Amino acid sequence: MRDPFWKSITVLLRFKRQLAMALAGALVSAVCFGAGILTLLPALKLLLDEQKTLGEVARQYLGAEDRSQVLQSLGQWIELHAPSDRFWAFLTVMGLVATLSILGSTGRYVHELLSITLVNRSAMIWRKRLFRQLIQVPTLHLLKSGNADHISRLLFDVRVMTQGYMAVMGRAAAHVLKGAAALGSALLLDWLLTAIAVIGLVPIAILLRNLGTRIRRASRRALRQRGHMVGALNEALGGIHVVKVHNAEGYERRRFGIINKALFNEDMKMRQAKALASPLVDTMALLGAIGVATIAAWSIFHMAIEPEQVMTVVMALVLAAASFKPIANIFTQVREASAAAVRVMDVLNLPTEPMGVDAPHQIPPLSRHCRVVVFDQVSVSYPDSDRPAVEGVSLAVPFGDTVAVVGANGAGKTTLMHLLPRLVQPQTGRVLIDDHDIQEVSLRSLRQQIGVVTQQCILFEGTIAENIAYGRRYESDERIVAAAKLAHAHEFISALTSGYQTRLSEDGAGLSGGQMQRICIARAVLRDPTILILDEATSQIDADSEAEISKALRECRQGRTTFIIAHRLSTVIDADQIVVMDAGRIVDTGRHGELIERCVAYRTLAHSQLRPPAA
Repeated sequence: MRDPFWKSITVLLRFKRQLAMALAGALVSAVCFGAGILTLLPALKLLLDEQKTLGEVARQYLGAEDRSQVLQSLGQWIELHAPSDRFWAFLTVMGLVATLSILGSTGRYVHELLSITLVNRSAMIWRKRLFRQLIQVPTLHLLKSGNADHISRLLFDVRVMTQGYMAVMGRAAAHVLKGAAALGSALLLDWLLTAIAVIGLVPIAILLRNLGTRIRRASRRALRQRGHMVGALNEALGGIHVVKVHNAEGYERRRFGIINKALFNEDMKMRQAKALASPLVDTMALLGAIGVATIAAWSIFHMAIEPEQVMTVVMALVLAAASFKPIANIFTQVREASAAAVRVMDVLNLPTEPMGVDAPHQIPPLSRHCRVVVFDQVSVSYPDSDRPAVEGVSLAVPFGDTVAVVGANGAGKTTLMHLLPRLVQPQTGRVLIDDHDIQEVSLRSLRQQIGVVTQQCILFEGTIAENIAYGRRYESDERIVAAAKLAHAHEFISALTSGYQTRLSEDGAGLSGGQMQRICIARAVLRDPTILILDEATSQIDADSEAEISKALRECRQGRTTFIIAHRLSTVIDADQIVVMDAGRIVDTGRHGELIERCVAYRTLAHSQLRPPAA
């Protein structure tokens, strides 16, 4: 069970009843197939030996002393009830063949239908598992590894892996059982000739194993290149405006062409192994068949074995070989699925946020914030950075205060704010809310108390009302409208044809930047947070509405602890406390007037970077 593919396929055991019914259908089909082969012998006897009747054939092959009691009884029953006329006896045999064929086809239909159903269910479960895992992976890990490869694993690798399920429990099960039934029929008639034929399968198995290893390695590299291709597509099409404005179509074509060629090269590396598998197996099978036919001819010519019996054995072996022939292609597909399973399992092994939303109930929730937020000597370092993003920061913010965090780009402002909702974890130090270490409380209860409005407007496909109530499915219409009014979004929403039920397309296309920002502000307000984080929240607001929205935000801050990553002078002047950061450290704190007088870094920022209100 160390192979990830065979470990993953145990998901089918969740549907034991359907799995048993599917295998029962395959077994019925195989049994009917084997029984149909055995009926060839009496048919040939009736055609080639004028002295034999159906009853005599049954007595000869079923009633022999070395047969089991069940077969002897069956032979006696056939001898008593079989037609004496050879033509009607032949029709009886053909009727039996037709009946077996219908029963076998019915079993095969049940097997195929249930196999497809189980594979589709398994794919759905794996997609759900992977998304559930990815949505709880720490933010830093996702930022480092990127989303494209993870999307590729969820969409493409799961599909390849579950196609392997279909190969195993669908075609492989059907062909193996049919081949086994054919071999069983041959064994009943001549075990020695059948054993010689089976020995010839050993080199074929060794060949398939060696080819499968090469296919698995090449397939894994090809799947990785598909992830790179998804990333290139997301970047080029997601940033199509930037691409066109900068006349970068040629660059993107060349970049995609390089990735596309790399994928082609990996696919080509699999071609030889794939192309060799079937012809080599066919050639080796043909040579084995020639050997078996030669032994069969020798048995007829020198051992006086009845030709009808030898012909039936050879035909059974040929049908067994025909059933086993697709196994080469199935084995190739399973090796590809195994490579995909490795990548799928890698996702399930990713770290998740400690004490995440599904944490056990014994983790205490955070009571509603009412006293103080404390950063106690916190430091954060990103994996590929040569210096800490935040280093030794200590800060106490009383409940209800508004704190503006200012600094040059890369000063650590956003990283410091990411510590509050635990989007990043401090390597040293603690973040306390009302004397509770946020690492030791339920993550859900922590984030329920934090509202965030970022510079980038993130809207989802759905109605405006659904976007405002994002994460709060059962919110009342009255509270949604009240939040929109507070964010000064109600007026333009009401003017739309469908109002709050207007459906937004991808990324809110059709709305202005200011309108999208106000919907995001309404979303944050609706949560009734005790802590509000505004990252340049009015950056996309037009000049006419900036004053009103700033007033609305001041109203929203009442009774809440507010952190503002400030880029406007009006926001800074209005703050209860200004925190000046540089190179990950706090260099000074105070009010605007105090800092202008004593802090050179702040004075420089105020004159060069803090913008006045839009005119």
